[in-house]
Amino acid sequence: MVVTTPKPWEEVRFALGDGARWVIVGCADCAAVCQTGGSAQVDDLAERMEAEGFEVLARVDLPSPCDRRLTRRDLKRVARELEAADGVVCLACGGGAQAVAELVGKPVVAGLDAHFVGTVERVGVFHEQCALCGECLLNETAGLCPVTGCPKSLRNGPCEDANGGACEADPGRDCVWELIWERLEALGRAEAFERARAPAPPPRRPRSTGGKGR
Repeated sequence: MVVTTPKPWEEVRFALGDGARWVIVGCADCAAVCQTGGSAQVDDLAERMEAEGFEVLARVDLPSPCDRRLTRRDLKRVARELEAADGVVCLACGGGAQAVAELVGKPVVAGLDAHFVGTVERVGVFHEQCALCGECLLNETAGLCPVTGCPKSLRNGPCEDANGGACEADPGRDCVWELIWERLEALGRAEAFERARAPAPPPRRPRSTGGKGR
């Protein structure tokens, strides 16, 4: 899931500008789990905006704002409000905010900052697990990602200064390559540790899996 945090109110307030009437869109998927864009957060934002003189014409929770097909369908429920609004405040990741902006044809204010793809340990505690590098190593590293687990994103074993299982760059954390070795050994796959891996490819953006990307 995409882990998000709320933007500072001052930043959102500045982006609202002179617009008076708004529709607030929330995300019932990742942002709801993060408690940054679910129905409760949509209501909280609406109350704050109304307290400062803005008119909130509609509040809508979208299942996955980043899915243009679903978003196009679900925004029809508030078509009249969107027509009358000066813009939309979107409590979703950057992908969701861009999908909404593409569909409504009006200013869209992003209310959240997206940080990483992570897993949930418990409410409010998330761990970065995937850097979206496009060259997944998990089949060779016993399900532990060295790109996110190592501060240096080393792909071919630990650095020379790893000490007793502790990370050289961050002594307060375990060396992910030590953990990879231990897990591979426990699984009887120690030979995988010796494989040479190509350097990470350079970032390729924007990227799409098909179509024209828009």
